[in-house]
Amino acid sequence: MNRSLFAHASYLPRGIVVLAGLVLVLGALFHAKSSFEVQAQQPVKSASLESVAAAEAPSTMLASDIFLELASTVGQSAPAQHLIDYKLKFDPSSQPRFWAVVDFNQPSTSKRFYVFDTVAKTVNAYYVAHGRASGENIAERFSNQNGSNSSSLGIYRTLDEYNGHHGRSLRLEGLEPTNSNVLARGVVMHTADYVSEAFIHQTGRLGRSEGCFAVERSVGDTLMNELKKGAYIVASKS
Repeated sequence: MNRSLFAHASYLPRGIVVLAGLVLVLGALFHAKSSFEVQAQQPVKSASLESVAAAEAPSTMLASDIFLELASTVGQSAPAQHLIDYKLKFDPSSQPRFWAVVDFNQPSTSKRFYVFDTVAKTVNAYYVAHGRASGENIAERFSNQNGSNSSSLGIYRTLDEYNGHHGRSLRLEGLEPTNSNVLARGVVMHTADYVSEAFIHQTGRLGRSEGCFAVERSVGDTLMNELKKGAYIVASKS
């Protein structure tokens, strides 16, 4: 009897010990699994936050930098740099969205009026006429004199718009000695029927203006909406 009680008493502690051991092992396994799951989730959460932060971070590129990059894609780096240098000296604080280059190295049959959108980061090219005294298909002669009927080289800034003989038109201010008289001469941007592919097919060139930047009627509203009120245009010939 005593031996049986002793054996039973000895059996109980061993069961408790085994049970306690199992509890400890299961607890350790559960803790390890939970730690692994937390650690596995943390990089995903961090990467997601980094992606959102990167998407929301503002661009540090200036409009002038974007303009120069875009200009290099269409072979207009030199006039673009000339315009940027001028602006940095005389108007460093503004950051216009639209910039333009008129490349008088090209004939009138080429789309040589380049408009650069520094927000959309696009370049669009259009036909533009030169002055009748500047040449036939290619502009060779330039003048700043009143009554010269010639195109003027240099940097322009757009002013206000008005409705004139050619309809909706955009006044221009000449900013360099080579085009300082354009406002007094009435040199503006306007549309004209003689600026079209149909006219090119008939005559082999565009029609010519009295020195104005005459553009196609189909794009007049687009160009004036983009370039009005302080946009810069540079007309160049190397």
